[in-house]
Amino acid sequence: MLGSLESGGGAPRDTGNLWPEPYSGSQTAHSKDGVETKLKNAVCAGTITLSSARSAIKNNWTTALQVTGIG
Repeated sequence: MLGSLESGGGAPRDTGNLWPEPYSGSQTAHSKDGVETKLKNAVCAGTITLSSARSAIKNNWTTALQVTGIG
């Protein structure tokens, strides 16, 4: 399953869950990490469901915060 490890997606050693993320440019691994953390915090606070967080980040992580209403 391709998905954010922070939201319980996949396993760290599952090659199906690994993909390169750039550390330069406007959409970096660091900015994606921030989105994942905000989604995790919203799930833990009960603001959004785990299912909606996973779906939003899987579909397009750059719009995940807007889609879920927390950004």
